[in-house]
Amino acid sequence: MPALPDNPEALPLRSAWSFLEAHGLAEEATAIRTSTDQLGSYTSTLKRGKVTDLLANKNLIDEFVSDKWPNGATDPGRRLIQRYLSIYQRFLSGSPEEEEIEEEDLDETRFAYETDLRDYLASNLRLIEDGLEPWAAPDHPAVEFPVDDRGRRIDILAKDRDGTPVVIELKVSKGHERTIGQALYYQGRIAQIFSAERVRIIIVARTISPELRTATAGLLDVDLFEYRLSMTLTRAE
Repeated sequence: MPALPDNPEALPLRSAWSFLEAHGLAEEATAIRTSTDQLGSYTSTLKRGKVTDLLANKNLIDEFVSDKWPNGATDPGRRLIQRYLSIYQRFLSGSPEEEEIEEEDLDETRFAYETDLRDYLASNLRLIEDGLEPWAAPDHPAVEFPVDDRGRRIDILAKDRDGTPVVIELKVSKGHERTIGQALYYQGRIAQIFSAERVRIIIVARTISPELRTATAGLLDVDLFEYRLSMTLTRAE
């Protein structure tokens, strides 16, 4: 399986170390460079996720892209940035030891597809439920809604026709039983943030595992959806 570090368009780690050191972040750069953390088969890609998150938190990512990583300003590069952040968020949420990472999830094209699918659903929430719409909050978009200071984000935060917050978690491949633990944490955080008496959960996956069905069977306000995509071709005239 090809590894991201061999990709010449990937975030250049060597340049990242020197850039971080030049901006007074030598200690953080060393910690990332020497880390043995791993997420499934991700090693260098996880380092890139940590670097990207650090750059974003220090408001340095635009400068880094301009000075060290021209590909980061392209559409594929922006998708890579989101991929790195997503991988790091999965690491923070405990996924490295808990969640099975399937080979199809490691493909860059697959990740772009995941991002596109998430954005498509965010713009077409009626496909999930009539009356569902993105949650409007000052300074925070509904997509990748932040819930804490550790970088954890909800795929889509919505509200139903009654105004009830709805946490929507998207799994491109299989929805495992461990998904509900993450979603329940998000549910609790949204209840705290907005002082909401009720917060719903919707999990969307290509395949809902039997274990996830069992884990959620007795839970209120949890709905499971499986998605299917189709393609229609027309001859160009």
